[in-house]
Amino acid sequence: MSSTPNPINVRFPFELKGVPHEVVQAHRYAFQGLVDLNQAVAAISTQIRAFKPQTPVAGGSVATSTSITVNGNAFSGLGAIRDQTGSVTYTTVGSDNGILLILNDASPVAVTLDSAMATPYFLFSTNFGVGSATFTPSSGTINGTASFTLPQNYTSMLVFDGTNWHASALLVLPHSAGPTSHQWLASYDSATELFTLSQPDFTDITGQITTSQLPASGLTVTITTAALTTLGTQGSMTFTNGILTAQTPAT
Repeated sequence: MSSTPNPINVRFPFELKGVPHEVVQAHRYAFQGLVDLNQAVAAISTQIRAFKPQTPVAGGSVATSTSITVNGNAFSGLGAIRDQTGSVTYTTVGSDNGILLILNDASPVAVTLDSAMATPYFLFSTNFGVGSATFTPSSGTINGTASFTLPQNYTSMLVFDGTNWHASALLVLPHSAGPTSHQWLASYDSATELFTLSQPDFTDITGQITTSQLPASGLTVTITTAALTTLGTQGSMTFTNGILTAQTPAT
């Protein structure tokens, strides 16, 4: 499109014979909009060319006239998996930037976090093994301490800030507690992640028993009665299907 103001191809006739005034004005506005657009493109063309990428520089970065730098090497391992199943030791490397590190062994696993990495740098890690995985930085700290432990079936994101490491908090995963006859869940220990079971006491039950809840044939039970004197003997009453079938008097 020409950058000349009011280019001839978008000029509107000065007069239109036999056309209502409103139609003429509408056409004039439309064509004037095209003129404005043409002039605006010409005005900003220099600014647009200023953002054209220049020749890539060393390290995979691309410099522009506005000094914007895009690091093409950041997170080189993003989306990749480093499967260390069966290994009990591992040291992170530069290409681990952005990976998922899988650990899986019955014995404890020791992972060294190499602190000689350029930032930004991070990785995920999942431990499927029975043995806990311990992450220890080669220098600096992790979450302010010397090491970080990843239990079985946990995942964490580990981020390096150039000096120290930071591991995301671990969500507590309660252990499964299967059904046990005549018992209910009594408590949960957040430290061991275990539930405790117990049999409810009679005082844990509220309300009153109804006739429909009683056994249709009656209770079968033997009741012991207390001795009447110090040297006496205990008595008993036996009910079968709700009927007294035997009795021994107390003395």
